[in-house]
Amino acid sequence: MRLDLILEPGRYQGVPAYQLLEAAGLGYIPVDQRLVHAILDFPENSLPDVVRFAAQDHSDDLMDLDPLLIDLFHALHTPAALPFFMRLIRDNTGDVPDDLVESIVELGEAAAEPVLELLGELDGKDAGDVPFVLAALGVRDHRVLEALTRRLENDPQDGALCLEMYGDPAAIPALEGALAQIPVDDPRSRAPIQAVIESLSAPTEASPESKQFDIWALYPAQAATDFSALEDEDRLAMLQTGSASLRAEVALSYQGADLSDAARARLIQLARTDPDATVRGACWEALGEIGDEPELREAMLKVLANPKAPIEERSGAAIGLAEQSDDDAVYEAILDLYRDPLGRAKALKAMARSFDKRFSAYPPKHLDDPDREIRTQAIWGVGYLGLTSEAPRLEAFFDDQEFRTDALFAYALSIPGETSTGRIRALMNKVEEAAGGFRDDEEDLVRIALDQRLMLHGKSPVFFPDEDELDEESDSVIALPKPGRNDLCSCGSGKKYKKCHGLVN
Repeated sequence: MRLDLILEPGRYQGVPAYQLLEAAGLGYIPVDQRLVHAILDFPENSLPDVVRFAAQDHSDDLMDLDPLLIDLFHALHTPAALPFFMRLIRDNTGDVPDDLVESIVELGEAAAEPVLELLGELDGKDAGDVPFVLAALGVRDHRVLEALTRRLENDPQDGALCLEMYGDPAAIPALEGALAQIPVDDPRSRAPIQAVIESLSAPTEASPESKQFDIWALYPAQAATDFSALEDEDRLAMLQTGSASLRAEVALSYQGADLSDAARARLIQLARTDPDATVRGACWEALGEIGDEPELREAMLKVLANPKAPIEERSGAAIGLAEQSDDDAVYEAILDLYRDPLGRAKALKAMARSFDKRFSAYPPKHLDDPDREIRTQAIWGVGYLGLTSEAPRLEAFFDDQEFRTDALFAYALSIPGETSTGRIRALMNKVEEAAGGFRDDEEDLVRIALDQRLMLHGKSPVFFPDEDELDEESDSVIALPKPGRNDLCSCGSGKKYKKCHGLVN
């Protein structure tokens, strides 16, 4: 655990760029515009740190920062990025991402030499996308033309396409030579090369102006740190030394998790003694999974019954005890919390977590609430309380990027239809149709929601079954392939699978 890397998100003034990147790579701070600003606002100080970080092996880090480094170097527009760029291409010549190609192309002539050297290291048949990158540079150099025309010997079709992109009429003789090697009775193979010859023979048109790179459009203004993905040692250190807001966020990351003895003891200690009411409330909320233990339950009920307890603390206790809403004291405490505008969002969260149908009338009242957090919790309430009559109202959120993910999950939980292993695929199709198709990793998100729906009805999950369920023969089980432990997790977090959803296996 690096105590010097425990930073308050957004408060980065005076922190070296290398230290910020280290913290982001370990998952201690989020990758958002605050981080990008801290690095790019002082490029003369940051560039050496970014270059040093990019030159090192960070394959064991929680977060894969290669995409961020590509974007930072693109914005900095510096040839110092070329060793990093070449390493990325060398590691996966067959699938060079578009953002990397664009970053290299903007460096122009400075990139020609290292790309030529890399192409020279590779066997012609295994060159992958490297000839494409070289052609995209558009640098008029006889060595580039020779390298691209040699590509015609190993892969005439790909070589011709690269030469068309390169756009130099001097390639026509080599193309005509390659065409002569293809039998005249094979028009299908000849046509692409003939088309390139005609294209290069025609007058050239001015290239459209390239779009200016906007790094800010790629990152949210603020993102939350996924503390739940960190090792227990890291989180416990943050609970010990972090600011009040950081302690509260870390405490909430334990919600729904199996607590180690050390984490359990620390959360109970902070719930009882932390000087900040928000931290105490977050700890009570996180302890909800073990809230039925007599001593802990008594302590949380005591908080609920104390009219002098701050609303932040009472809110956490109410959510922690929500699944025990059959106790009149808990039920009434949640309603009291709801009546206070300051506690309404937390009350709606407790209602959703309770699964208590007596709360069914409350979430629908706030699906149009002007308060974003209240609206979010109302959406979740519709889902977890299974309010099928309200599910159609969630469709309005599918066009709002701010709420789409929450609404999709809640919609899958509440959409009218039979909840059974045999009908779960039909529900999946209904959600996809209503959502106008799935984007990015939304399909997995909905599968998780539908598995939860099955479990809430006492049935086994279908899309992500437990290991022991995979051993049982069942036509309803859809065993999705697991990614490799060093691959990026399909959930879209940006973390390596072994440090994200791989932890649950």
